[in-house]
Amino acid sequence: MVIEHEAGDLTCTVEASTPLAELQSQVGADGQMLALDPPGQAALTVGEVFDRALFGPRAHRYGLPRDLVLGVRVRLAGGNLIRGGGKVVKNVAGYDLPKLFTGAEGRLGELLELTLRLHPLPDSTCTVVTEPCDPRPLEQLAPACVEYAWPDGGMLVRFESPAAAGLAAAARELVGGELVADDAELWDAHRRRQAGLELHRCPPTDAASHCERLRAAGATTIVGRWARGWLFADVPADRRPLSPLEQRVIERFAS
Repeated sequence: MVIEHEAGDLTCTVEASTPLAELQSQVGADGQMLALDPPGQAALTVGEVFDRALFGPRAHRYGLPRDLVLGVRVRLAGGNLIRGGGKVVKNVAGYDLPKLFTGAEGRLGELLELTLRLHPLPDSTCTVVTEPCDPRPLEQLAPACVEYAWPDGGMLVRFESPAAAGLAAAARELVGGELVADDAELWDAHRRRQAGLELHRCPPTDAASHCERLRAAGATTIVGRWARGWLFADVPADRRPLSPLEQRVIERFAS
């Protein structure tokens, strides 16, 4: 359930058990969105998205789940309830507990409620489909998504704004390729490519060489945010270990 939606502030507070599709529908009625589009989103709850730090192509422009969470209410392992963060975008008092619990995969506690930053729904979209290339020249055009897809798909560059068609045309002048104005199905199919793949991180400048290493390790599918160094592949990735701070939280509130 959406507890509160402050459309003027582009924020909302929602129960963690709320289906992501329900949240998107409710805030979408006011022309807004939670700018996270992981694969399989129709079956996910908001809590699962932030507990597992799931994300899709829009993360290129709008950031990861930890960049969109403002506040949390959490049940710790020992049963204590705590709150962290707040309900405004500019909130820097104390340690940022919402970021600590985002992506913790339940190891620190159970997310019960989240306050989230929203963004306006795009007025229009347009995509350039081209061969894999250096994405840095495209950054001046502020694309919403810059995606790599192998073995098929190449590079997909999406613009989301009233000027999307003009920006996409300018991007094509830089990197070549074809324009796709009616691109919803294209992106639905691309998100499905990511389903079931594991996240591998690398410096953005090493994305091309890291793809080669993944292929050498046996990867048959690679997709991801090439310009951010977030690549998904069908080979195992190392699980992120607990940080010293996370370990202290578990030890302090385990009973």
